[in-house]
Amino acid sequence: MEMITSILAVLSTLPFLVFIIMFMILKKVTNQATRSTKLAADWSCVLFLVAVIGLVDYIFGLSIWWESIIFYMIFIGIMITRQWRREEEVQFLQAVRFVWRISFVMLTVAYFLLVPIAIYLQF
Repeated sequence: MEMITSILAVLSTLPFLVFIIMFMILKKVTNQATRSTKLAADWSCVLFLVAVIGLVDYIFGLSIWWESIIFYMIFIGIMITRQWRREEEVQFLQAVRFVWRISFVMLTVAYFLLVPIAIYLQF
């Protein structure tokens, strides 16, 4: 268990590097840049989430695990309500995928904003 924790810690320290490596591997396997980008973003989003939560804890001393879970639940609820209001067929998986990919973008931006602050606080 300690080895898994160590591997996750190293991977979450550099999630953008993991994203690039995953993209290159998936591009060679699938020969499709768009699909490779989506798959790499889906899988590396978990690492960005762990990294951003860790950075917020380091910088501000706040643990935001529960807040992030509640945020995802509310955001998915909003997306499902939006589908229902448009009188479309409610597709839960489509709403989850949309929220997950939007969160990838938000987490990437948050990561690149928080890393310089954490480096500054380190020195």
